[in-house]
Amino acid sequence: MRSLLLVLTLTLSPAMLALPLAHQAPGADKWSQASYVWDSEALLDPGQRQAELEALRNAGMDKIYLGLKAAQIDDLVATRRQLEQLLQEAASKQLQVSLLLGDPAWIEPQGRHQLTDLLSKLKGLSFASLHLDLEVEQLGVPVPDQHLKNWLDTLRAAAKASPWPVEISSHHRWFTETRPGGTCVPCALPKVGVHRVSLMIYTRNPHNSARKAEQIAGRWPGLQFRLAQSTEPQLDATESWAGASTEQLQRQTSAWREQLQPRGIAGIDWQAWRDFPKR
Repeated sequence: MRSLLLVLTLTLSPAMLALPLAHQAPGADKWSQASYVWDSEALLDPGQRQAELEALRNAGMDKIYLGLKAAQIDDLVATRRQLEQLLQEAASKQLQVSLLLGDPAWIEPQGRHQLTDLLSKLKGLSFASLHLDLEVEQLGVPVPDQHLKNWLDTLRAAAKASPWPVEISSHHRWFTETRPGGTCVPCALPKVGVHRVSLMIYTRNPHNSARKAEQIAGRWPGLQFRLAQSTEPQLDATESWAGASTEQLQRQTSAWREQLQPRGIAGIDWQAWRDFPKR
């Protein structure tokens, strides 16, 4: 495996991290660093929005996945107005915003309409994409094959209802393991309208996460992958980057970029902004 070139990355600034590399894989997305923002209250509040946007940019983010709470969804008239303002101001700062939704109940056939109904109410907003964090494991493990089929059916319904491209976050197991006679998730995703996947490979070992991401990207060239990492303190220390500084994570992100972007991997996603170190 190639060196991570840490000596080089020590000299890179956050602004330099956003520049495309000359040897980027043909057809691959521009590299970006993103964060899951499950609690969007500060971004939707006009009094806090500018400071929050600046904090995200100072941390090296140029993409966010924006979550909505039940109370925000219940008051969609006010929330839509706040979202329109946020999307406009984020664009002025070259910060891409994707709508982040995740409720495992939507995987079940009886709960699927709740997702599609919500999407119909949010049409007209200029999100870059719809990012679904539907973890099939939350319905119970071991995961029966029917749950995988239900998951894919929900993704198909979302892709039909969504005015934005649909992407997902997923545990990497569905892209590395093939159960004989079972549903092949990466085979089915393009057929249901999903082409972009954030791989949750939660480990503090950057060599292992990069190796697994490279292997998966090489095995499934018809999909566009990103590498998702965690800074959540409640996870085991071997699985999370909790305690690392912003500078440490920027250096590591640059090292991943040097290694992974030529393999067609489009960026790093941090779970979650609440726990990401702030300057």
